[in-house]
Amino acid sequence: MSKAEKKVKVAVIGCGVIADFHVKALNAIDDCEIAGVYGNLPEQCKEFAEKYNLKVFTSMEEVFSSDCDMITLCTPSGTHAEISVNAMKRGKHVIVEKPLALTVEECDEIIETEKATGKICAPISQLRYSDNVRQVKKAVEAGKFGKLTLCSVYMKFYRSESYYAGSWRGTKKMDGGGALMNQGIHGIDILRYIVGNVKSVQAKVSTLVHNIEVEDTAVAAIEFDRGALGVIEGATSVMPGYPRRLEICGEKGSLAMEEDAIVKVDVPDLDLKISKNDAENFKDPAAFSFEGHRRQFNNIINAVLGKEKLEYTSKDAAETVKLILSIYKSSETGERVYL
Repeated sequence: MSKAEKKVKVAVIGCGVIADFHVKALNAIDDCEIAGVYGNLPEQCKEFAEKYNLKVFTSMEEVFSSDCDMITLCTPSGTHAEISVNAMKRGKHVIVEKPLALTVEECDEIIETEKATGKICAPISQLRYSDNVRQVKKAVEAGKFGKLTLCSVYMKFYRSESYYAGSWRGTKKMDGGGALMNQGIHGIDILRYIVGNVKSVQAKVSTLVHNIEVEDTAVAAIEFDRGALGVIEGATSVMPGYPRRLEICGEKGSLAMEEDAIVKVDVPDLDLKISKNDAENFKDPAAFSFEGHRRQFNNIINAVLGKEKLEYTSKDAAETVKLILSIYKSSETGERVYL
């Protein structure tokens, strides 16, 4: 697509909870318009379309044959790779909710299809577009913390049995993993974003509370490429649940975040605003603002129009998926896994 003055037409695929955030974000961007919505549950799709006054596509083939430029994918995780690849082969750019895919092979196929088709597959990681997260990353890169020593993320969430009951959630085929691959992936991604790639992991994951096929409790000891050590904790088994906490510690000072808020700063010459965390999404997955999505979608639309560089790519998302899969492998084998 060129820099011509036209709007990017986006079709929404899937009508679950996250689709609301995608539609709200897209409606807030001037350079795009929503072409319509498709979901495999007709009544749910009709209700969703009426809510936002959208056209209803009757099949995926109708979407692929339409004049839309891009699809935004809000379907179960296990469908992401196949739909993304098929969409790009049919000439569509793709926005895909987390995770990018469930296996290394699927991630690689998406990346190769991008190269072959020239289309964009843009995964979602809206926390990377948080002002506070970006300020912390900038401070790390500027050496404000000195040599990093301990950098960790703790995600002690709670999900009820009803959250999983009768759903694709918690299944190996469609969820690919539990507390890490689904609920914890954003926290793991921003830890990587701020600190850098992980060199090795030693981990243990378990299913302690829920009747599901994947983990509801996980812990991993990690070693970063830059030498720092850290911990990743993820759970949906912790009552009543606590906000995600991210800690960046170094020889010159340390900092802590809860969700999107900076709650503690002990770093000389680092003037960051401390605020209270008011988010409730550690208990309710729908209890967060769509502002992060709006910011990321704006960058994606501008990238399609040739106005900006895509900031978060499929390669970035694939590295986070590969880290989570390495944690699972370490738990299975009982051995340290090197990435």
